[in-house]
Amino acid sequence: MRAERLPSCIWLLLPLLALWPLWLWSAQRLSDGSDDPFGIIALAMLLLVLWRERSGLRATPRLGWLLACGLLGALAGFSQGLWPTLPRAALGVLAVLAAAMALREPRQPCLAWFGLGLLALPLLSSLQFYLGYPLRLVTAEASVWLLRGLGLLVLRQGTALEVNGQLVMVDAPCSGVQMAWIAYFVAFATAAWMRLEDRLLLRRIPLLGVLVLAGNILRNGLLVLLETGRLGGPAWLHEVIGLAVFALVCLLVLRLVAGPGVGAQRPVPRQAYRAQVLATPFQVGLLALFVVLAAWPLLPRAQPAPVAPVLALEWPQHFAGRQLRPLALSAVEQRFAAQFPGAIGRFSDGQRVLSLRHVRRPTRLLHPAADCFRGLGYRIQAIALERREEGAGLQRCFVATSGDERLRVCEFIEDSGGRSFSDHSAWYWSALAGDSSGPWLAVTTVQALP
Repeated sequence: MRAERLPSCIWLLLPLLALWPLWLWSAQRLSDGSDDPFGIIALAMLLLVLWRERSGLRATPRLGWLLACGLLGALAGFSQGLWPTLPRAALGVLAVLAAAMALREPRQPCLAWFGLGLLALPLLSSLQFYLGYPLRLVTAEASVWLLRGLGLLVLRQGTALEVNGQLVMVDAPCSGVQMAWIAYFVAFATAAWMRLEDRLLLRRIPLLGVLVLAGNILRNGLLVLLETGRLGGPAWLHEVIGLAVFALVCLLVLRLVAGPGVGAQRPVPRQAYRAQVLATPFQVGLLALFVVLAAWPLLPRAQPAPVAPVLALEWPQHFAGRQLRPLALSAVEQRFAAQFPGAIGRFSDGQRVLSLRHVRRPTRLLHPAADCFRGLGYRIQAIALERREEGAGLQRCFVATSGDERLRVCEFIEDSGGRSFSDHSAWYWSALAGDSSGPWLAVTTVQALP
């Protein structure tokens, strides 16, 4: 059996169909509101460049790339229950793109394609959780030196800046995660469309990070001047500054990737060589692998043991001077509590509903309440930091709107020493580094607004 007897698209469809649970998970994450749906843009661009190159696809796939496709697909499929879904989905994307590379002519650039494929995944909420706090620390420290150069008395307290006695928070949107995503998307999309050689793109990737960091520092410095009244202007100037810096960074990325001296590459011409013949056992084995991968999630398997509950946990009896009354967990909370590495309690103080989460180790499952409300279809507005009603520290508050329902939601995390965190990324890194000791109590309050 010769490979050229099979339509070339078969080799691309096989990993796509075999890894269907990963695409279903990605579609749910991109559409349920729990993550920014930027990945849809990257996916559309990837499909566009693939369609553009359709005439150059070979009838005979290259053996090396097919082997890579099978290996990556096996790692993505058989690691179910062992690895988190996001890294498995990344392996699945690489497997599909390896199949696409097997159908392209030799010496075709592939780095931009792989970059677009990874950006098509629901990445932003995870990047914000893990990298948001370190990036804000860098941004805050650099902003200190920038503002001092303008003659201001500035001190840094964690990710907060004290400007001439006025405290300004470098919040999650100031981390630059979204700016980084857009910058790398512009770079990969431009490189893929221009067929930029991998070695040229590889040289430019480190400079992209420098551009994003510089742009984020500039934006943060201007916004601090605006918040402290040093830069006068109407309220909408805040959004204008953010958009202007975004546009500037994108223009600089375009110039870097497609600037003078970088011309669009023509497709590598087809080469006359003896067509490869894929042995029948190899083809049968590869087909069997993809069939097993497609059926693997449907096979019965032992259910993971539920997380052991925290025994003898004494929940607070009062909050902000009001007595707490226990409430039953909702159906959604019960499903989440089954795998949560800690304990979850739900209470009412007569005015608000409180959700308390008790954890003994740093975990990604202690995620922000805004992600939950977005996943339930709420629109998040008016995000702000406020002083807590009781104790020291700040809490993050926002308004969640769905139809006629408006809810005021506030949340913070408190460690065993009484130190509180208004940001989950800051808590995670402090707990991981040993600067904050557990157990920790995450408090979320929900109050209906008129």
